[in-house]
Amino acid sequence: MDGTVLEFFKDYGYLGMGVLSFLSGTVVPITSEVLLVFFLNLGLNAIGITLVATLGNTLGGVTCFLMGYLTTKERAQKFFKISDKRMKRADKLIQKYGYWAAGVSFVPIFGEALLVTLGVMRVDRYKVIAVMAAGKLIRYAFITASYTGLSSFFDF
Repeated sequence: MDGTVLEFFKDYGYLGMGVLSFLSGTVVPITSEVLLVFFLNLGLNAIGITLVATLGNTLGGVTCFLMGYLTTKERAQKFFKISDKRMKRADKLIQKYGYWAAGVSFVPIFGEALLVTLGVMRVDRYKVIAVMAAGKLIRYAFITASYTGLSSFFDF
């Protein structure tokens, strides 16, 4: 890659990671994990880029949650063409695990649908956001530590 392009990515890497991880946290099909490794490979600070990726992806998840929160079960069911049987199953799942289900919202496609469902079901938004952010942070920290090595992850 040309040196100018690499300098551009280094200069705007944190902002770029934030925006792209936000989009990845919504319904836009972007793989933020690959981008995280790309930005780490450029030499950006491991903790900084991990925190930026977590923040952006969490804000994207909040967007999905709000999409569900701002509608009703009936509208969501009609819009997404969800059968009564599937809606009842989702309702049972949310009743069983509640806001803890948000901990796995980083799973592609399933995670976004899960967050919309949590919003539709009116699960406590503060708990959903806290558990969602923790799950996303753990995922990004694991990827970063796996890529850079555990000692480099804590290198300030």
